[in-house]
Amino acid sequence: MVDINRAIFYLNREQEERHTQELAKKLNIAYINLSNYPIAPDILSLIPKEIALQYQLIPYLKIGNEVKIGVANPGDKNVKQYLDKLSAETKLKFSIVLISRSSLFYGILAYEKGEKEEQEKKDVAVKEKEDTFEEEIKDMASAAMAARKVTATRLLDVILTGAVKTKASDVHIEPSENDFLIRYRIDGVLQDVVRLPKNQYRLLLSRIKFLAKLRMDESSEPQDGRFSIKSASGMIDLRVSILPSAGGESIVIRLLGQEKEMLRLDKLGFRPDALSVMRAAISRPHGMILTSGPTGSGKSSTLYAILMELNKTNVKIITLEDPVEYKIEGVEQSQVKKDEGYTFAAGLRASLRQDPDIIMVGEIRDAETAEIAVQAALTGHLLLSTIHANSAPGVFVRLLDVGVKPFLLSGSINLVMAQRLVRKICQFCVEEYEPRPEVWQEIQKTLEPLKETLTPEMQTLLSSAQPKLRRGKGCSRCSNAGFLGREVIAEVLVPNEEIEDLTSKKASISEFARVASASGMVSMEQDGLTRVLQGSTVVEEVWRVTKE
Repeated sequence: MVDINRAIFYLNREQEERHTQELAKKLNIAYINLSNYPIAPDILSLIPKEIALQYQLIPYLKIGNEVKIGVANPGDKNVKQYLDKLSAETKLKFSIVLISRSSLFYGILAYEKGEKEEQEKKDVAVKEKEDTFEEEIKDMASAAMAARKVTATRLLDVILTGAVKTKASDVHIEPSENDFLIRYRIDGVLQDVVRLPKNQYRLLLSRIKFLAKLRMDESSEPQDGRFSIKSASGMIDLRVSILPSAGGESIVIRLLGQEKEMLRLDKLGFRPDALSVMRAAISRPHGMILTSGPTGSGKSSTLYAILMELNKTNVKIITLEDPVEYKIEGVEQSQVKKDEGYTFAAGLRASLRQDPDIIMVGEIRDAETAEIAVQAALTGHLLLSTIHANSAPGVFVRLLDVGVKPFLLSGSINLVMAQRLVRKICQFCVEEYEPRPEVWQEIQKTLEPLKETLTPEMQTLLSSAQPKLRRGKGCSRCSNAGFLGREVIAEVLVPNEEIEDLTSKKASISEFARVASASGMVSMEQDGLTRVLQGSTVVEEVWRVTKE
């Protein structure tokens, strides 16, 4: 008995191929039917499946340096631009051949068949190895070794697993003419991981763009996206930034979520007296809490930790962020979109109509945002924000510089902070050493004003003529850096009458700093040097982040 449905299917298929063949004659280009055409996997590997889907094309035959490409839409200018660029990169010549939609479908099936076969081979050959994949990567050296051995399709998994295991905050993928470099930012410092051949870079870039939902055909403009991965500690959000460069497209992946368990004030490393001042300031029902410091100094983490402490069922908290880095249950988090006119200032105005108790603004950048923030603090709201300044006294000068009226600042600010992150000595390779005399004299001079507030052990050490300090000599646990982890050093300043008087006079930073010091403010350098006496960091690290 004749299968009517099958007969109709084949009739339609014949008709589709006949129409495609006629179109090929009109366009004066070649035609092929890829139904059941045996396409070799190495031919398909010339163009990633994601690109094939996007541009509706299939590479199916390679003779010498000529590659025949089946294209379903030859009139698409983007297809020609992509193939011209690929030809320049690979030195291959691409010939366009017209295919039907069904042929395109068969080509995509060939991709999927190849992927399935490769996965089956891998499952059989390296089943045990894959089961222990995460256990094998423990540090940068093992991540580099794994990256050299895996296929291009597994390379991103290895890179991200290594980043998670080494607690990297960022992954940098930097292409050059013949190869590309992978680097991790660990404890604030970039470290080279591995350099790999350039032929793996293109597939890696395509996979990252695909996961981050970025345009595959765009390579001359910056792009930003994000995706998530699952790790042993939970979900980790990845923020992707791609920037055109001379060697290709430079990729930076920021890992967000690894520090979620650290988002508590008492876990960030603030010294006890600074922590008590901060808690007193945030317990007030209204006013401004401002923290300052350069990019990467932990300002956002401090604000998130404060929000976690303030997040109660009887208060409404709204945040304005660019972008939202950590999601906090019970907090209304809004992402600013400057290109659509939704700025910090616009968001702040809208937030005030939402009857909030606490508002967090990602950054105060201009006079409009600053003035609305001050007005909010003066009208019964607790407002948290960051501002770019080098020191706590410098925050007042910065606010005046952006155009805030001096009389508005009086009584509106509960607390200003400035902070930096210093690397902690690796406790697995710690050793004692005697500092150079001139270094020790500088430490004594800087800490002399605080001497009476130090512990008896620290006072004794500070008075010593031949002190013993600590440092890390480097080991496999810290990738031979001598450091493992970071802690915050900070200066906290509660405005008093003298500070407010200087504000009304629009005084200089040096005048603010003098009054702050006389009021008992511990500077970041002093805070850092007390950590040196405690043995948690080294003097060079403190001076690296505090000396201008």
